[in-house]
Amino acid sequence: MPIYENETKEKLINAREMFYELRGSGTKTKFTDWINDRIIKYGFIIKMDYFPFRKFTKGDEKGFGNKSTKEYYLTIDTAKEICMIENNEIGRKIRRYFIETEKRYRQIINNPSNIFDFMRLALNQIELNSNNIDVLNLKVEDLQSKIDVTIKNNYCLASDIAEQLNLYSENHIPHSNLIGAIARQLGYKISYKHYYEDEYIAIVKDITKNEYWQVYFKPKAVEEITKWFNKNKENIYYEIQYIRNTKNGRKGETKEKGYRIENICYKIN
Repeated sequence: MPIYENETKEKLINAREMFYELRGSGTKTKFTDWINDRIIKYGFIIKMDYFPFRKFTKGDEKGFGNKSTKEYYLTIDTAKEICMIENNEIGRKIRRYFIETEKRYRQIINNPSNIFDFMRLALNQIELNSNNIDVLNLKVEDLQSKIDVTIKNNYCLASDIAEQLNLYSENHIPHSNLIGAIARQLGYKISYKHYYEDEYIAIVKDITKNEYWQVYFKPKAVEEITKWFNKNKENIYYEIQYIRNTKNGRKGETKEKGYRIENICYKIN
């Protein structure tokens, strides 16, 4: 379950996501009834225990289908308390997950164990010292050099894996999108827009582009992606040929080729 941060770096949980983790997608209970019951019954305080907000979903071009839903972010303590209230095995597992996450975060603060832990702490410190531009620039340069060395020696970008597999797009650049599709097939959580790390990947904010989150693949992931591609490449390969002579090609010549994953075509050169 994703853990989010607000502008003060406080750890928060999306209540709706937690609700479906606790109850399952087939529950007949309405989320709004469930969350309002707990807020009232247990006296949770707005902007202290939980933070409500309006989420707007856009419909079609004519405005049909526009809708607004009320969502809630919970503090970790509030989320743990609600899990205890549920008093079921899933609730207990989620509560233990929150406890382990907090323990992990404290360990990072007290003793960073890898370059990504170090980067996270350093970026937090940079934000605190952002008024001092000279200090900020020095820290960024030092941090970037350390990250570059570590990533080069130990981790790969999607484009690096594509090059290793000799997969290039029509524009003759490493086919990162195809590697991303394979990673999703393997269940890697590459769509997160916040810090995340497991035995396969690490997602961190690119310090040269303050709003850009970059996925780095660890050696175990590179091995799995390579095995998956070599095993499945014949089954997912497709080729489209010209059915008649045209100014662009002759009948029977290859018009387009690539790999199809979940009905999405990734063209290759």
